[in-house]
Amino acid sequence: MAPSAHSPKVAGQATRHPALAMLRGALIAALVVGVNAAAVSTVAAGLPGLWGALLGFLIVVVFSGAGLLALHLSRRTSPTMQLAVAMASYTGRIAIFGGLLAVALSSDGLARHVNLTVLGICALVVVMGWMAGEIWAWSRLRIPIYDLDGEVTA
Repeated sequence: MAPSAHSPKVAGQATRHPALAMLRGALIAALVVGVNAAAVSTVAAGLPGLWGALLGFLIVVVFSGAGLLALHLSRRTSPTMQLAVAMASYTGRIAIFGGLLAVALSSDGLARHVNLTVLGICALVVVMGWMAGEIWAWSRLRIPIYDLDGEVTA
């Protein structure tokens, strides 16, 4: 019996939204790593460690997720436009992150309530988890290396 046309998982079917699939894989991995990092940080540094871990997790998810969402929104444009969107998104996220980092490092109020060392370490650990989840999801995407919809001419 042949699978129906609206079956979500048909063998050989290409992934329709690869950026969203990568976002889902990255979010799952980042959440697992982030929860564990928050638990360890709370035990090691108390409540300021917990706030640092949660803030580091939030920063990674927002900034990395914004890049994948930008790629998803530009999926119907030309490859040149997609590259421009990816580069602009990356440059903008780095500029915003640098500005927020400068504000955070000069804020005495933040340093009193948040362990900044834990924030940095947890952000790095969550980034590694995010990248691992994104790579894992990418490796399981079904992206054809040729055009399946094109007409064959002899």
